[in-house]
Amino acid sequence: STSGFGRVSLRDAFAGVICFVSMLRKALCVSSLAAVSGKVYFSETFGDGWESRWTSSEWKKSDGTQGSWKASAGKWFGDEKEDAGIQTAEDSRFFGLSAGFDSFSNAGKELIIQYQA
Repeated sequence: STSGFGRVSLRDAFAGVICFVSMLRKALCVSSLAAVSGKVYFSETFGDGWESRWTSSEWKKSDGTQGSWKASAGKWFGDEKEDAGIQTAEDSRFFGLSAGFDSFSNAGKELIIQYQA
């Protein structure tokens, strides 16, 4: 490679193109973040008081096969309080859980539902 406006090797030119494409990709990713942001209508971290916000199903309560839920960070966690969630408390049971949220309309817009398990 040479300095200034002299000749440039094919390897250096290719490296420059790769660098430009990488920078362009990063710029497009950052600019697209603003385009895809939206309003969050419901969010739950299962912190203190989650039991009062959620309703457990009683569908199988009468025949004794309804399971229960418990708050836990599980076996592997970084921060026990921060990583807490809910899990089923028994094996081989029926589980159901629901929570209400304010009414909304997504008329003319996409609706994206995301969850982490």
